[in-house]
Amino acid sequence: MIDLVVDHVNFAYRDTPILTDVSLQLTPGSFNLLVGPSGGGKSTLLKLLAGLYPTFSGGHLTGTLTLNGYDLGKIVPFQRVAHLAYLFQNPNRQFVMQTPFEELRFSLENVQIDPADIPDRIENALAQVDMTAFAHQSLQTLSGGEQQKIALAAIIALDADLWLLDEPFANVDPSARLHLIDVIKAAQKAGKTILLADHDWSGYREVVDEIFVMTNGHLQQADTTTRTGILAQTPVTVPIKTLLPNTDHVIIDLHNVALQNAHRPLLQPTALDIPAQKRILITGPNGVGKSTLFSALVKLYAYDGTIHLNGTDIAKRKLAQHVKDIALVFQNAEQTFIAMTVQEEITAALTTARYPALWSPDRLDAVLTQLNLAHLREHVVYQLSGGQQKKLQVLLMLMTGTPVLLFDEPLAGLDTASQQTLLALIADITVQQNQTVLMISHQLQAVSAWFDYHLHFEDQQLHYVGGAT
Repeated sequence: MIDLVVDHVNFAYRDTPILTDVSLQLTPGSFNLLVGPSGGGKSTLLKLLAGLYPTFSGGHLTGTLTLNGYDLGKIVPFQRVAHLAYLFQNPNRQFVMQTPFEELRFSLENVQIDPADIPDRIENALAQVDMTAFAHQSLQTLSGGEQQKIALAAIIALDADLWLLDEPFANVDPSARLHLIDVIKAAQKAGKTILLADHDWSGYREVVDEIFVMTNGHLQQADTTTRTGILAQTPVTVPIKTLLPNTDHVIIDLHNVALQNAHRPLLQPTALDIPAQKRILITGPNGVGKSTLFSALVKLYAYDGTIHLNGTDIAKRKLAQHVKDIALVFQNAEQTFIAMTVQEEITAALTTARYPALWSPDRLDAVLTQLNLAHLREHVVYQLSGGQQKKLQVLLMLMTGTPVLLFDEPLAGLDTASQQTLLALIADITVQQNQTVLMISHQLQAVSAWFDYHLHFEDQQLHYVGGAT
């Protein structure tokens, strides 16, 4: 069993406080949910508990952190990871090997598991997250949700006493999410202690023991009212737009387009029209090819068939011109950044803005305030929370003003209020800039009434969902 104690901890970057007078003691063998707004300090707390901060952050820590009575900072990593395992919010930060099998084997070798036991541990962990078939596939070819499953499999294989899980389901489809919650609950029943940060509160009613709320760096246990409201959340099955589009004005059209991934078919030859200046939602299970389709549209992935943008075959378009007309908002926000601070990123974006007059200093101040980023202008972008990075990334891509914007899971890792704020901003700006929006999202409770049309991708088929207009 594990005994982790946080006693009056304060943590700051330079002069910016992140955690203030935080105290926490987890009951051994309990399932604990950590909630709170984006940027409130949840990820920072988890990284402190994992022993990553302050060593790898440059921040300043005061207070006491103990693991089984020992100062956490003085426990060597080899001994620490035998007791606690940390799942990064962005699984790409966790992976160091090429395939899931190699990744899990590397992790187990590092904690000196008997080599004879390693294959069975790997097989069991991958089976629990339904990823056995992908054991030897390149991690870089997996979808974001599939990568999160592999990251969780690594935690399962390590078999540590305490699991620190940072948004483990942010990119996972709703059905798989509920299955993974059951997997984690089974581990807790077997004696593991769980501390899990999540913005989606559905599905926890029967599994959670304690709930802790992190707001502006302050941590408190949820009171009865807050706890009841959180646990009342149920998995959402929401109706989305039911009309089929009128495609008189088409901006993108697919002619017998087919996709595959490592010889695995993703999309059968498909003909499809995308109407201009509309908002289109794309749904479907993890790994079916949604992100791959977006990569094909921006000429980053090979495909069969023909794709036209405004009537021109994109295969014949020079990349330099193509990226001015269609832009991809990556699932991983850090892939967007080219500068160090928030202000430097904004300055760089202004140099390429298609509608610079729209982005006056006053307008930028108002938008940054709306996104709760105004106080972070001089903050290093890589020290922002995952949610803050998402909001900044979306703002930067909106500033480009490309006629077509492809959003790959822009709401993942955001609290409900931030999701609605971001959707309102996207709607406002894209209307002013006459843009077409295609968005992949698993956060259906947030987007059900936001889109004009709905595309569903499953079983190698991509089609509109709805009745006649």
